[in-house]
Amino acid sequence: MLTLDEVEPLLKRFQSLSVLVVGDLMLDEYIIGDAERLSPEAPVPVLLRRERKVGPGGAANVVCNLRSLGAQVFAAGVIGDDTAGDELICLLESIGADVSAIVTETFRPTTLKTRVIAHKQQLVRIDYEVRTPISDMTCDAIIERIMPLLPKVNALIVSDYAKGVVRERLLEALKKAPARNTILLCGGPKPRNIASFIGFDLLSFNTAEAIESAMLNGEPANDYKQVGSLLASSLNVKWLVITRGEEGASLFDGNGWLCDIPSYRVTVYDVAGAGDTYLAAIALALACGADFVTAAKLANAAAAAAVRKVGVAPVTADEIRQVVGGRLI
Repeated sequence: MLTLDEVEPLLKRFQSLSVLVVGDLMLDEYIIGDAERLSPEAPVPVLLRRERKVGPGGAANVVCNLRSLGAQVFAAGVIGDDTAGDELICLLESIGADVSAIVTETFRPTTLKTRVIAHKQQLVRIDYEVRTPISDMTCDAIIERIMPLLPKVNALIVSDYAKGVVRERLLEALKKAPARNTILLCGGPKPRNIASFIGFDLLSFNTAEAIESAMLNGEPANDYKQVGSLLASSLNVKWLVITRGEEGASLFDGNGWLCDIPSYRVTVYDVAGAGDTYLAAIALALACGADFVTAAKLANAAAAAAVRKVGVAPVTADEIRQVVGGRLI
């Protein structure tokens, strides 16, 4: 495990970094109320609505975590010409993120995930989304807005939720950009787009994503060490991490498995958004000069802080300090 003396210099350096996040931006909506009776129309609870909350989700949650940890952030992606899109832009602007590379696609809704909650229990989740790839015109508009930002950033994170923004056309443009050689390129891929992430510096998967990605790539998937080693080699990445929940994280490079890192033992309230937190934290740590193992340990601490929160919520530097210091359980 890390010590506070090891963590503190990294957390301070985060504030000097700039990061561009490209991916599937979402709005998380929470409808909260009381359910004390069943409907006479069907055997389902009737919710008496008390409040509504919204927050950034998907790639937008990566943006929020980066800002919460002190970095300057540019957000790139797609929203619809709708209320959810307006709310998401307002939320990102309110935390100081640059939204100039977010493109509006008129006939595409903003991805919205609505969770209905009663007595701290989620009753149902309703998703409003289109998963088809964005148009060539929209993709080119994002690329055009991104290119002037690349010389300004230390790292680029591609946050893929398979909602249509992450296309080979977009990622090839990023990998071929003149500024690519000076930027840390990190990704959180979904299996169906895995081939587009060849040549990234860092890729982060959960166990299910890694196994599915290996199978789609024609590789056997007998155990996580074999899967991680095969993916790191076939995708030609410097570093690859498989997050494994309570089992911690497993690290790989081009030569195969490096080590397993244990998780921090904390009370888990909600795992939603923890992968976004992990990706944001490990990217920042690598961008400010940490070695791979140290960066992964710091990201483990960040994820541990995230799962202690109910709902999708960003993590602060002080919460990471508390986890590392054993003050959050």
